[in-house]
Amino acid sequence: MQKRNNNLEQHLEVLDSIKEVKVNHFFKHKVLQKIEQEKEKDSKVYSWFTPKLQWAVLAIVLCINVSAFYYAFNIEEQTSNPNNIEGFAQEYNLQSQTSLLN
Repeated sequence: MQKRNNNLEQHLEVLDSIKEVKVNHFFKHKVLQKIEQEKEKDSKVYSWFTPKLQWAVLAIVLCINVSAFYYAFNIEEQTSNPNNIEGFAQEYNLQSQTSLLN
């Protein structure tokens, strides 16, 4: 126990022998400026990739997809409608009625 106390006192004496370090008054300001400059360099790379841009791109992609689906299904309805086929046949003088020879 005595040995432990002596060891502890030696460590505390070392702490008392530490002297104050003299630093320039503007040291903190300079360090903070360097850190801020590094952050600005990093932020310039991803500054265009903001959430506003992400939402805008998402909205555009969704509009394109919806219009593509609408167009695809609308064209399918027009081509599968028998009236349109008959109209096409009549316009080009094609036979639209079935016969026994067909």
